[in-house]
Amino acid sequence: RNPAWAAISFEQLLAVREKAIATFGADYANATMHDINAKIIRPACEEHHKPYAHILNGENLLRVEIFVSHAWSENFDEFVESVRKAFHLWAVKPTLWICAFALVQSSDPRVVEQQVGLSADPCKAPFTKALAQAEKLLVIRNRAVDVYSRIWCCWELSVAHELGFLSKAGRVMVGGPATFAHQGPVDIAQANASDSSDKAKILRHLLVKRSYEATNEKLTQVRAHVAELA
Repeated sequence: RNPAWAAISFEQLLAVREKAIATFGADYANATMHDINAKIIRPACEEHHKPYAHILNGENLLRVEIFVSHAWSENFDEFVESVRKAFHLWAVKPTLWICAFALVQSSDPRVVEQQVGLSADPCKAPFTKALAQAEKLLVIRNRAVDVYSRIWCCWELSVAHELGFLSKAGRVMVGGPATFAHQGPVDIAQANASDSSDKAKILRHLLVKRSYEATNEKLTQVRAHVAELA
């Protein structure tokens, strides 16, 4: 299926938070997206053999409106709160494309690799296809890890740049603390990847497109941005 049709509603994200609070108890305060995936998302995906977003929405799938770019090592509650703040003035809340909910999570790395692993053209990755159909990109930063130390987060902003998001007012939103703003310029070549071959293909794409330096400039700009979300 078209990966753009794997969004969840804002209310469904809040419902996952309530479920996580009940599941983790006192440990919830320190839970990351990795933990939420291990206890809630992945077991459901393995039972139903489909993305969590499809489990929640059945035949009434939701199309992406906001593509959320973030790092899984963040504190989950802080992530949800940053998303909530981003839309606190919106009377109608948007649908959200969040990779943990949009892909089939599995303890079998081959299942994940089949979805995420890049072909020779990284533009065919599900992240890329979903972002290309989104109305806006929301970058959620955090206090635990620099989002632009992760290759996929770098790639997502690079795609947004290529699609012209950064040249149009309001199409890129930035939330969360600017904790890593003073670490100097971002160099995408230093970003980490779970699969080194994915990183190599992404870097090759940027070099071929001659957008390597421009991408680093935009990554540095977003990392240092002072979010104005109340």
